[in-house]
Amino acid sequence: MTALPSQYTLLTGESEYRAAIDTVLDSAMNTLAILDRDLAALRLEEPQRLTKLGNFLHAQHPSERTKKLRIVIHQTHLLDSHMPRLMNLFTRYAHAVDVRQSPDNLRQLADTHLLADGCHGVRRFHIDHARCALIQADPAAIQPWQQRFEELWALSLPCLKLNTAGL
Repeated sequence: MTALPSQYTLLTGESEYRAAIDTVLDSAMNTLAILDRDLAALRLEEPQRLTKLGNFLHAQHPSERTKKLRIVIHQTHLLDSHMPRLMNLFTRYAHAVDVRQSPDNLRQLADTHLLADGCHGVRRFHIDHARCALIQADPAAIQPWQQRFEELWALSLPCLKLNTAGL
């Protein structure tokens, strides 16, 4: 397989942002890391993105446990009450999904990231504005965002009780 050339693209519109999300989801092989206020702007509940997430999570056997979807969100109310298809997907792949809530003192953070495999990502600079950056095949450019995600992950607490009965 030929490595993709690294690419950094600034984007300014909502449709470009969603296309960048799709690009990153399509690129994911082993890990996805999401930092977001409430998952609303990512529109993961839309059928095409649910399919992409499902394909990512399904491409492994549960005993391998190599694929991981980790999410840090600031507010859980939308996920709990307005995203039933996404919650069903998370429950079905509970062995590969972990969702945490950021601590109170960090919930004012306004940026959002979707990172794949430590080398692809889309970062929205402020949740209320569509301006964002898409980075492809550039681990050095993704590393600061990944490090920030890992720091927030360590400070955050599990917030979903996914049913793993029967495993």
